[in-house]
Amino acid sequence: MNNRFSYSMAGAAAVLFLAAALISVPALALAVSVITAVMAYLKPKEGLLFLLIYFPMRSFLTEMAPGLKLAGDLIIIAITLRVLWDTRRDIRSWFRFHAFEYGFFAFLAIGVVSALLTGVEINAIIFQLRAFVITYLVFYAAKRLSLTKEDVISFLWVTTATAMLLVVQGLVEKLSVRTMMMPEAWVNRALSPNNRVRIYGWINNPNVFAVYLTIAFMCVMYLRSLVTARWVKILLFISAVLMMGVWTLTYSRGTWIGFAIGFVVYILLTRNWRAVAMTIAAIAIGVVLVNMPVASAARYIEANILNDVPRPAPSEGGDGPEITVEGQRLKETFELSTVELSKQTGRLFIVNKGFEIFTDNPIIGTGFATYGDSATKSYLSPIYEKYDIYFNIYSDNQYIQVIVQTGTLGVIAFAVFLLGMLAILWKRRDDHPMAIPVLSMLIGIFVCGLLYNIWEDKTFTTYFFLAMAIIVTYKDQLSGTFFRR
Repeated sequence: MNNRFSYSMAGAAAVLFLAAALISVPALALAVSVITAVMAYLKPKEGLLFLLIYFPMRSFLTEMAPGLKLAGDLIIIAITLRVLWDTRRDIRSWFRFHAFEYGFFAFLAIGVVSALLTGVEINAIIFQLRAFVITYLVFYAAKRLSLTKEDVISFLWVTTATAMLLVVQGLVEKLSVRTMMMPEAWVNRALSPNNRVRIYGWINNPNVFAVYLTIAFMCVMYLRSLVTARWVKILLFISAVLMMGVWTLTYSRGTWIGFAIGFVVYILLTRNWRAVAMTIAAIAIGVVLVNMPVASAARYIEANILNDVPRPAPSEGGDGPEITVEGQRLKETFELSTVELSKQTGRLFIVNKGFEIFTDNPIIGTGFATYGDSATKSYLSPIYEKYDIYFNIYSDNQYIQVIVQTGTLGVIAFAVFLLGMLAILWKRRDDHPMAIPVLSMLIGIFVCGLLYNIWEDKTFTTYFFLAMAIIVTYKDQLSGTFFRR
């Protein structure tokens, strides 16, 4: 990959995506989706860069221009088809898989068979299959593309640029009290007071935004250890501080917990105190120079400047009473009233109801598109009426979803998938400087899976599968020191 050419291609794709969103003409959006897919087929490595731009902004882009919804899928399919074409003389290589991939395939097969037995419509099954499979193809294709040091550096720079664009938007969103640099539908959305203080970003989800900024922070700090110019190092550290400042303004408790656990694992495995100190410094400075002044300024602007601007009324069944400080979110995590509400309609209700369904379907579950996954947000689940579920739930817990939908056999297959990746990262911990941080992140993600349907999130899985492909396909070719022991 020629870096200058790659950056030009990535910049062109970014301009096309944003132009389609701002002009908002259906034909243009569809044309951009096809054009970027063709570009990805012709230059598959650059196509991976397109994904690192598209998925973090996908919610914004598709809200503004629904015709862009298929862009990511088309790009991934184009890259995969090009890989298959380039390796057509070695068809056996198409079927070389790691153990974790076989676990993943078994999990998918169980979910599909069970769904068919439950009576789920074919469209819903395909919808959910796509949610799991599409970004796995990033791993499948990328590990066959012979990625190099130059490719990785391009991924890091594109991530840094994209993340900084989202950081700027996040700060504008916060300071404008959700009135600027957002689609009109988002501006008019009714949010509870607890959620209204959080930065949603163009990802349109504070938890997913926090996960993305965690990944972007890791990329920036690693990139900082690869560059030599002092002014670039300073600029990248400032970028890291801004990212972590916005990261704290998402008030994503689940991501914070997952990050803390992954960070502890990283410390135990590396004892890289310099990296630890840099990370803590970036977070601390971000809190002092970004979080505190921006949060204070936003409260002042809302009270004294935008007080005459009509605001959407808080939605019913929100996260609790009006708050005066954003830190109240942490306090409410442990309040009895919050726990009781969760038992009635929240995460505890979903877990309890999930185990009730599992006891009736313990072997292979009820199948995909039946309980709290992406498909049930678009298609009616055939089991909801039987189990007195009268509202459109999203499980916000990957494990209860797996337990309900695929039963004991699916849980075993999913465990092979997760633990198989962990085993590969452990074996490569001395071969590649990215192995331990990605391993630490994976353990943190195991925790996040208790609070989010994390393996259905396209932004996280794109980055994770790309990182896995980089790690499994070649040994240490990078000289950076940030992640080293």
